[in-house]
Amino acid sequence: MLYAVRHVTRYTYSHSISENIMEIRKHPLSDQRQRCLNFTLTLDPPVRIFRYSDHLGNLVHHFDVPWQHSELTVIGESVVEVLPPDAEAPALSWQALAERLEHHDLYDMLQPSELVHPGPELAALADELNLAKDKFATPRELAEAACSGLSRCLSYEKDATDVDTPIQEVLKHRRGVCQDFAHVLLGLLRDLRIPCRYISGYRLRGESASHAWIEAYVLDGERPWLALDPSRGEAADESYITNCVGRDYADCPPTRGVYRGEARGALEYAVQVRRAEEPVRDDRFVSLGAPTRSTPG
Repeated sequence: MLYAVRHVTRYTYSHSISENIMEIRKHPLSDQRQRCLNFTLTLDPPVRIFRYSDHLGNLVHHFDVPWQHSELTVIGESVVEVLPPDAEAPALSWQALAERLEHHDLYDMLQPSELVHPGPELAALADELNLAKDKFATPRELAEAACSGLSRCLSYEKDATDVDTPIQEVLKHRRGVCQDFAHVLLGLLRDLRIPCRYISGYRLRGESASHAWIEAYVLDGERPWLALDPSRGEAADESYITNCVGRDYADCPPTRGVYRGEARGALEYAVQVRRAEEPVRDDRFVSLGAPTRSTPG
């Protein structure tokens, strides 16, 4: 399937700031399940853009606006080809997974991360979902059961959490958004020694949206990562477009930066995902308040 993605982020400030330094993660990945065929990044005000690949393979753009301004707009546009999942992919056995852990660099996707920490709340949920290794023939079966069970245990509720809400707080209230579902599933599977990673991206559905899910290292073959969407309780299909991979959301924010000044900053964003042959629609901005940080001076 061929998709066109347009992701617009607009920062406005209560009065002029003197400098803005920012990183952008809006370039979709190219890997075994998808190819980014084209990408453009447009800035207003226009400045020189640099880029690098981070330690997880994400392409990161960065820039500095070193003069007075009161608004910043970042537009990422891409064309991405996504392959359907391999329905015939065999599952790794528990023994085969243990051998992979000995010989492959999967350490980062097994350890606690900034937003995903083990704790009694997570252990209690694993007991509630009956996630014991000896009850499942393969790691894939366990991962799919955890994904399905989690979708029944948590309620999807917008504005119930923030981008840095820990999973212990999510489990206390049993509600959150796709990011929180993904973090909890990461914690469950990592605690059972199943490597898994956070995915930030987009999904084509009734309306265009950013989305988050996970991938678990449970398949044998050229595409070992199985994409699971715990907010829907099922495996992801070719309507999911991967933008960034990480240990958790802290590795994958679409924009991150600091500015110099004492102004208040506010953020709006709009995401459009469409099949490449469909016409472009108008942007609809969503306000996210003031997520940026100020550096007086």
